[in-house]
Amino acid sequence: MSNVNDQRDRIAKEAMGYRIELIAYARALVGDHATAEDIVQQAILVVFDKYEQFREGTSMLAWCRGIVRIEVLRFKGRRSKERTLAVCLLDDAISAAYEEFQTQRRSEELDAWRSALRECLNRVSERGRGVMQARFVDGLGYSQIAEQLEMTIEAVRKSLFRHKKKLRSCVEASKRQDL
Repeated sequence: MSNVNDQRDRIAKEAMGYRIELIAYARALVGDHATAEDIVQQAILVVFDKYEQFREGTSMLAWCRGIVRIEVLRFKGRRSKERTLAVCLLDDAISAAYEEFQTQRRSEELDAWRSALRECLNRVSERGRGVMQARFVDGLGYSQIAEQLEMTIEAVRKSLFRHKKKLRSCVEASKRQDL
C-alpha cells in the first residue's frame, strides 16, 4: 500500500513541478489566467487520480499537457457547445508550438545528460571503461567480454553492475548540481 502511495505522491509532485508551464499552456488555450489556473488545478487532480496510467520513461510534461488539453476541451465544451473551426485550428497551432518548444528543451536536457555522462565516464578506471565499452558499444556478451579481457564471467557481471551504479550516481549528482 505504501508503494502505491509513494508512487502516486512522486508522480503528483513531479507533475506539480510543471505547474507554471501547464498554466502558460492552458492560458494560451483559454486566454484567461484565472481560468487557466482552475483548469490546471483540475488537471492535477486528474493526475492524482490516474497516476497509474503514467508510463515511466515517458515525458511527464507531455502527459500532463495532454490532460490539461482535455480539461480545456471540457471547459470549452461546458462554456460553449459549438466550437468554431478557427478556435480548433488555433488550439492545434498552440499545441504544435508548445510541442516544438518542448522538443528543443528535451534536446537541451539530453545534451546536458550526455555531457554529465562523458564527465563521469572519465572518472571510471580504464579497465571499467573497457568492460562497459565491450558490453554497450561492441555489444559483446559476458562470456565474450570475460574471454577478451581475461576475466571471469562473474567478475564481468560485478564490474558492470558496480560501474553502472557509480555512473548513475555520478550523473544524477551532476544534474542536481546543475539545478
